[in-house]
Amino acid sequence: MKTFTRCAAFILLTSFSFSQEIFSPRDPGETPNRTYDVLHYKIEITILDQTKSVEGTTTITLIPLMPALKYVRLNAAEMTIKKVMMGKGRELRFTTTTSELNVELDRAYSYRDTLRLAVGYACTPKRALTFNGPDEGYPNKRFQVWSQGEDTTNHFWFPCYDYPNDKATSEVIGTVDSKFTLLSNGKLLSVKEDKKKGTKTFHWRQEKPHASYLVMITAGEYAVLKDRAGKLPLEFYAYPGDTANARETFRHTASMILFFNKTIGFDYPWEKYGQVILQDHFGGMENTSATTLSDNWAVPDKRSRLDIDPRSLIAHELAHQWWGDVVTCKDFRHAWLNESFASYYDPLYFEFTSGREEFDYTMYQNQLAGVTVDTTRGRKPIVSVESYGENIYPRGAAVLHMLRFLLGDDLYHRSIKHYITKYQFQPVETNDLKIAIEEASGQNLQWFFDQWVYKAGHPVFELSYAWDESAGNLSLHVKQIQKQDSLTGIFRTAVDVEITTGMGSETHRVGIVNGDTTFAFPCASQPKLVVFDKGNWLLKQLRWDKAAAEWRYQAASATNLTDRVRALQVLAALPPSPENAAAIADRIVNDSFWGVRREAAIRAGTLAAISDTVKPTLRGALLQASRSDGRPSVRDAATAALRWFRGSDVVETLKRALQDSSYNVMASGLRSLARADSANALPTLKSYLDYPSRQNTIANTALNSISLLDSAFALNTALQRIAYGQVPNTRFTALGIVRRFGKGNAQAVQALLGILKDKNEGVKSNAVQILGDIGDASVIPALESISNEAEPSASVVRAAKTSIEKIKKRTEEKK
Repeated sequence: MKTFTRCAAFILLTSFSFSQEIFSPRDPGETPNRTYDVLHYKIEITILDQTKSVEGTTTITLIPLMPALKYVRLNAAEMTIKKVMMGKGRELRFTTTTSELNVELDRAYSYRDTLRLAVGYACTPKRALTFNGPDEGYPNKRFQVWSQGEDTTNHFWFPCYDYPNDKATSEVIGTVDSKFTLLSNGKLLSVKEDKKKGTKTFHWRQEKPHASYLVMITAGEYAVLKDRAGKLPLEFYAYPGDTANARETFRHTASMILFFNKTIGFDYPWEKYGQVILQDHFGGMENTSATTLSDNWAVPDKRSRLDIDPRSLIAHELAHQWWGDVVTCKDFRHAWLNESFASYYDPLYFEFTSGREEFDYTMYQNQLAGVTVDTTRGRKPIVSVESYGENIYPRGAAVLHMLRFLLGDDLYHRSIKHYITKYQFQPVETNDLKIAIEEASGQNLQWFFDQWVYKAGHPVFELSYAWDESAGNLSLHVKQIQKQDSLTGIFRTAVDVEITTGMGSETHRVGIVNGDTTFAFPCASQPKLVVFDKGNWLLKQLRWDKAAAEWRYQAASATNLTDRVRALQVLAALPPSPENAAAIADRIVNDSFWGVRREAAIRAGTLAAISDTVKPTLRGALLQASRSDGRPSVRDAATAALRWFRGSDVVETLKRALQDSSYNVMASGLRSLARADSANALPTLKSYLDYPSRQNTIANTALNSISLLDSAFALNTALQRIAYGQVPNTRFTALGIVRRFGKGNAQAVQALLGILKDKNEGVKSNAVQILGDIGDASVIPALESISNEAEPSASVVRAAKTSIEKIKKRTEEKK
């Protein structure tokens, strides 16, 4: 407290200094004004796993951006700052808040000066660093420490400028227990062991600039596997007992890098590429040269790989090494420049390795997600504050796909190469992308970015056509019927129209610029099929006025899989008929592409759920697909659809599915058996309550299926499985059953109250919410006490307040 009087004066000075910031950030997506440019971070830390804390010194090399910089504001959350030094031994005055470190320089410096500030600190991070290790509930859990800097949380473990509109080189000199390996960005310069202290110090250095949120560390016990992509070293950090699965997961990395080098036209620029698997990780994070990955998703065992292909996750995070790391969004309103590009270049790799249909099917699903988010969550521009994840991942990928269609392959790839070359190692915003493409292609693309990126929505085309035999032409009426307002207008686009007759097919490209247009095409004989948007390039919805017979022909004969899928969707929505059901059944067993077979099986289930008359037509195809289709995902869909059928052949097929090599097929078998053979299924379902599987999928499915037949047994079992120490997925399954069947059950309420001190914040939050649904006034004191905890979670506190309001309202209504 001896610095209080100096700090009081300093606060006055800093308030005057920072008063030049007339406009503070308007929202979480806007970065603040910069007063300096960071050149380099030198992070020297010791990780204390026993106390889950960090201590050390971060030296920040920076250049002022102002003619007279007197104060430096750094992001540093909940840290104990010991001292701040500049140069060789000059100690500087400073003040702190819960999230910032404000340093008073010894004099004013200008943009001609280079400063080095060394900040000595200690912290016990609540965010950004995850400390894992064994405890009484999970004695076999591995010790790991891992960072997560995105969006802006790295300042919880080292002081920095924690916004993406600045880039710097970095080095990490990290000391850990000698049995652990520490990974960070860049090249490993040295490893020094102190046998007396039982520690190792790893020195990593990243020589090319990157955003501060991409700085990373992980520490744990790993076997380090090595490979090369040309001259580039590759490192895979695997669990010592699981190297075979890790090699299978990561063996494609080299070919992915070589593919991206060629396709993007800009070689992978970092010193190495490391990938490390982690417990309790959410998925994947593209830290520069060192990607962190969930061990649940990245390294499935051989059986789990039937249902999970980790290559997509690997390719997505690798693509970020260019899109997000070489060029980085200047603020997170422009996050699509990171995520949409990674979400597009991931399927491009699958087009290269597995063929165009795999790519087209992924893009169809991306387009569908883009349409669905508009219609379910509301329209929102891709570039906006807290834009929907669906916007910046699948929808944004669909926008890049349309850009490729508009430009053509050659111009598209040339433009993208120009973009990344021009802005390499810089922060970027959407207009930079637009300008680069315009420079390379010569096209004015303001209209494209305006309607697809800065505004929202998508075209809904109402289509019909008429054939005039005497004139030998076909007229196509195209009308846009989407809601129009300030967010969504009439969409301008090119589109390919394919007309198929007995003489063959012809494709015509037209430009749509109005909301209501009729196009005329030469057509000498009666059309069998008219396809709007051949190749399925556009993000759109279609309202086609076609006869059922043409939809059936389209389902069987359209060359693009998405047109066949679209026909199946329409046929399933039409009034049920044997002819339509037969067209769907034909695709289940005869389509050449697995995605269409899967879609057909799903649509068969939709029809069977509403009509008994079509079941005889669909039955054989579903039974055949469930038993023998070569793709697990098709067997899965067919097995799920069989829940609407009855009979010994169905029960036999479902029991056969319980022996399938795919966990997903087994799970669908359990769910379908509970409905198709409800009178006899219970003993079989119970026999799978302890079946070992990835993330306990089979046991969880069995418990959920039992709840449909014996809710009392399911509730009692669930109450045993919500306890700390159970597989987390099982705990959430059990909590769902308690929510459905626990109302009025004192044992259920007591079990939920017991979770209010749980270490798993997600489970705790879930239990708090359920208490709001099934609890009475007696649980309010326990919910109120949550906000008084030493370190209450904001999400749990919010859930508690909501639950208290629910209970009070319910109590009042009963009076």
